[in-house]
Amino acid sequence: MSLYNEQIDVRSTVGDTPALFAWRGTLYRVRRVIGTWGDTAPTEGRLVRVAAESDHGHPGIADIALDPETNHWTMRRLWH
Repeated sequence: MSLYNEQIDVRSTVGDTPALFAWRGTLYRVRRVIGTWGDTAPTEGRLVRVAAESDHGHPGIADIALDPETNHWTMRRLWH
């Protein structure tokens, strides 16, 4: 496991959580939200842990974060 902090391209959301996102040329479909942390203040970010599956059918667990100042999502960690 590595800490990436690389921007992801969110393609679709459900209830303010990514449902489909792209990272490093791979498309991931969120299968379920495992947990959400943060977002209690307007300047605080939000971390979401999801079970996701790549477009090649490989499952993984990802920590993705929303920066409220830029409204950009980033890949924090990915476990295959």
